[in-house]
Amino acid sequence: MKYERYNFKHKETIVTILAENERQYKLAVDAILRARRLIEERIKKDPYFLITYEPYETEDELDDVTLRMVRASKIAKVGPMAAVAGTISAVAVEKMIEAGNFALVDNGGDIAMYAYEDITIGIFTPKNLNLGFKINPRGFYSVCTSSGTVGHSVSLGFADAVTVFAKDASIADCFATRIGNEIKEDFGKKEIEKVLKELWRDARKHIDGVIVVKDEVIGRIGKVPELRKVQIEPDLITKG
Repeated sequence: MKYERYNFKHKETIVTILAENERQYKLAVDAILRARRLIEERIKKDPYFLITYEPYETEDELDDVTLRMVRASKIAKVGPMAAVAGTISAVAVEKMIEAGNFALVDNGGDIAMYAYEDITIGIFTPKNLNLGFKINPRGFYSVCTSSGTVGHSVSLGFADAVTVFAKDASIADCFATRIGNEIKEDFGKKEIEKVLKELWRDARKHIDGVIVVKDEVIGRIGKVPELRKVQIEPDLITKG
């Protein structure tokens, strides 16, 4: 597939956009700005939306973006802001396909895509283990990663990377946060596998699989791509 790589930043949102043409890129930017505006309006109306770590309840009628965040957070039993990056990626990709057959948005490690060809994605960790995987999206798909050691996103755990595979980016983002919160500082392989088995009871109905990386320990559950060695290019990592 042929595509152009674009970088876009607006406030806390820093994204890499892979698009077939400039119109797709502009559609993605418009969708991102709209999503941010709607989220900011909700926070201004009710600041609790921003700070709660619990599922959000309101009698207000929500817009399509914040409603998606609230629904996903209730499924994963976390706060709605756990879905913010994945949701923004998803709405951008959904808009992009109006002008092409391939689209990918990486919002700080929370990736939404629309594609029918294999895509190789790397997992960046502090020790840079050069881990990655190849997936075949077959339409809409998402790969969302939470980390307690990399980046500025809030995590209450100590995993270097919790990567969730699912159709729905909002749900994948929320479960990445939830699982990441459960990985404690002294956990080894046995403890990580126990967390995954326990959380899988809730998660398996909504996501395909999970990979957890902590130090040099790797845990996995569900249907996940085969890990492989890849060359991580730091300049291509979406970061602020």
